[in-house]
Amino acid sequence: MKLTPFAKLFVTVVVLGVLGYAFWHYKGDTVRKWAGAEKGAAADRNAGVDAADFDALKNAPADAERGKGSEGVTGAALGGAGKLGRPLVVGINTWAGHAPGVVFNAGMDPSPASGYTKKYGLDVKFVLLEDPAAKLAAFRKGDIDIMWNTVDNWAREASILAEQNAKAKSILLQDWSRGGDGIVSLASITSIEGLKGRKVACTQFTPSHFLLLYLLSQSGLTPEDRAAVEKAIVFTQDAPAAAAMFKARQVDAAVTWEPDLSSAVEARGDEAHVLVSTAAATNIIADTLCARQDLIDAYPETVRDFVHGWFDGIEMMKADPAASYNVVGKALKLDEETVSGMLSGLKLTPYADNAQFYGLTGGKAHYDTLFDTAFVIWRKKGLVTKPVNAKEWADTRFLGALASAYQTQKVEEPKVAAKAPSASDRAIINKQIQIHFTPNSDEIMGGSYFVLDALGETMTSFGNTYLRVEGNTDATGKSSANMLLSERRALAVRNYVLKNFPNIEASRFQTIGKGSANPVADNTTEAGRQLNRRTDIKVVLATN
Repeated sequence: MKLTPFAKLFVTVVVLGVLGYAFWHYKGDTVRKWAGAEKGAAADRNAGVDAADFDALKNAPADAERGKGSEGVTGAALGGAGKLGRPLVVGINTWAGHAPGVVFNAGMDPSPASGYTKKYGLDVKFVLLEDPAAKLAAFRKGDIDIMWNTVDNWAREASILAEQNAKAKSILLQDWSRGGDGIVSLASITSIEGLKGRKVACTQFTPSHFLLLYLLSQSGLTPEDRAAVEKAIVFTQDAPAAAAMFKARQVDAAVTWEPDLSSAVEARGDEAHVLVSTAAATNIIADTLCARQDLIDAYPETVRDFVHGWFDGIEMMKADPAASYNVVGKALKLDEETVSGMLSGLKLTPYADNAQFYGLTGGKAHYDTLFDTAFVIWRKKGLVTKPVNAKEWADTRFLGALASAYQTQKVEEPKVAAKAPSASDRAIINKQIQIHFTPNSDEIMGGSYFVLDALGETMTSFGNTYLRVEGNTDATGKSSANMLLSERRALAVRNYVLKNFPNIEASRFQTIGKGSANPVADNTTEAGRQLNRRTDIKVVLATN
């Protein structure tokens, strides 16, 4: 039968229609993703991060409450029993924050010498998984039961797991990075604001990246300047590679961690220094351990005993540091000096710190604020899409079950106090904020509350710093009166922060009145006088 031209056209249309439907049905998601979703994600990745993205950190309680105990923790039942009949497999990397578990286990493998075996009848096997992607893959596959993480990265990985209908929980705060992470830079760069116009090497979507974004958000840079710094970041495969670029003089600064942080400074001698590290930004990078949900559901006693043994390990390290360094050195194939150096860049966190971090002693949990803040950042960068909530990705029952054993334990933190200004002071962050007052008044107006709340956030995050608050006035009136007025205004700022952030100690403030001697604009116009009625804020390293 010979088809007419119209019949041929009709058959062609029908065939193309069927093929088109089938293709759309089976490959439609991919096509839509290629055509739209990926484009949107790419657009988001280019979006700058600003201070508002870190709003969740406001009013956080964890400028560690010095000397506060864990007596307020209410004991919690596990809600089930069950002990694992095989070795518990824990994925770690070459990081001294894992030392308590390794020390208590007397090494990487189960053995009769292990505290876990002797005290809890539990066999524990630690395995090294340096690559984060390989670690997560092993965790998803079930090759490891517990994995290392940082809370900021956990927010990203939790979203990935949620997309695959997988569940897991953060069960333990291992340590706070206290100098272990930071920015090495040319010595001529003395503050975060000095990164403007410079090349900075960093590993994308890592704790280093999170730390850099946070520091930029806290700086006195304009949104446009922050975006420009972000755009100029040179992303590297890993943190050692970022340090290597700095050593090779290819960048002006690099975000990395120990031991590469120190080695990068050493490599360039007097022309380099650590610009800022978690020794100052004390409550940003938190290492945590995360457990698979099937382990938690079936063997809660095993998880509880593992956590308990971790705290036992911290006590063993306090009692005999030299022997502990030897065990960790052999396990991680490091010399004891390196182990000691790495441990000096972090704070191991015993029970009281954990209780405070997860909110078991009352108040807002800093775990929640860090996790939720990180998720906002990674989603804005287009890295994750599935919403996750901090509380749904942590399980504090194992800590609660141990409450009675640690009723008298206290959070131990060094005291920080401001001192008289000196030439050696280095302000790592310089903010100029506008605080509006009525004429001849030191009463803070309601419109300034939002700005001052941000100061509380800054002091919370930078626990090893003090804040220099410099009050200024316009040139109207007598200079002596302006001096007194500027001093009262600086004090008003301090008093507001202390009232609204009771965990911050008054000794961490230094208030100075500058009167009208430090104008930034012309005093002959009202617009200029408004700019001069301001408060300058400097975050000063307490170690200087």
